[in-house]
Amino acid sequence: MEAVVRTMTDGWRGRASAVVSAVVVLYVGRKIMKARKKTKQRKAWDSVGHNVVLLHQFRRGKFCPNLSPFALKVETFLRLANVKYEVDTESPFGPKGKCPWITLNGEDLGDSEFILERLASEFDVDLDSHLDPQKVATLEAVRVLADEHLFWCVITWRYWIDGCESFMKSQSFSPIMSLFFPPFMKRGIRSRAREHGIGKHTPEEIYRICKKACSTLSGVLGESPFFGGERPSSADCGIFGQLAQLRWNAPGSKYEALVTEMYPNLSAFCDRMKTRIYPDWNELLKSN
Repeated sequence: MEAVVRTMTDGWRGRASAVVSAVVVLYVGRKIMKARKKTKQRKAWDSVGHNVVLLHQFRRGKFCPNLSPFALKVETFLRLANVKYEVDTESPFGPKGKCPWITLNGEDLGDSEFILERLASEFDVDLDSHLDPQKVATLEAVRVLADEHLFWCVITWRYWIDGCESFMKSQSFSPIMSLFFPPFMKRGIRSRAREHGIGKHTPEEIYRICKKACSTLSGVLGESPFFGGERPSSADCGIFGQLAQLRWNAPGSKYEALVTEMYPNLSAFCDRMKTRIYPDWNELLKSN
């Protein structure tokens, strides 16, 4: 009997050892593959050339070049500043886990505002040279309103309240992604919105907050072609990135109507930015 028990125990130990060995092999193999992929990616990123910005961002949308207002903000700045760049959509999340991020001369940098500051310094660019200090300060406050206030209204509506319905119309996903992406994002954004505080309001209250933000932006813009006056400033890049989400990535919604109907000067501003900075807009869009 002892011999039988010993044999069974040895068999269990052997199988357990085999399972552990297999898990270790799979884990090590995965690590090696990830390391090789990272090395290959780094080689590709560094091959774009000296002083060429590699912009890591989400894939193109159907109606707007990017679903991320911050990615659109950085790309708009790059174009306004005449900085040469290339786009990578395979690794949209950077060193801070945020999109977009850039690689410049082998260095990785995240957060759109830090990116713009670095680009302005690195390439000696000043998009605000035509503005007096008071106007620069005013536009910075307006930019913060858009980046930190309007942004939360839009994503809370887009992913939670609207359940990604309008959003899915503006993007192209595989059948599997179309099935699992909406509920995943709805849960995630609902949690983040509640932590932020805006998620504790009712849908109608969030809409009112968004409407007030648009009203403020409309009032600041007035009849000027751009927030920077006769030509775009650095603040225009960020404001455009946010308003573009309402103008093009909220099709058929009352959020789109805030720009196109309620405050048409904001829609006209978006169209001017599009015409001036993105002559290849239609070519950038994803066709299906």
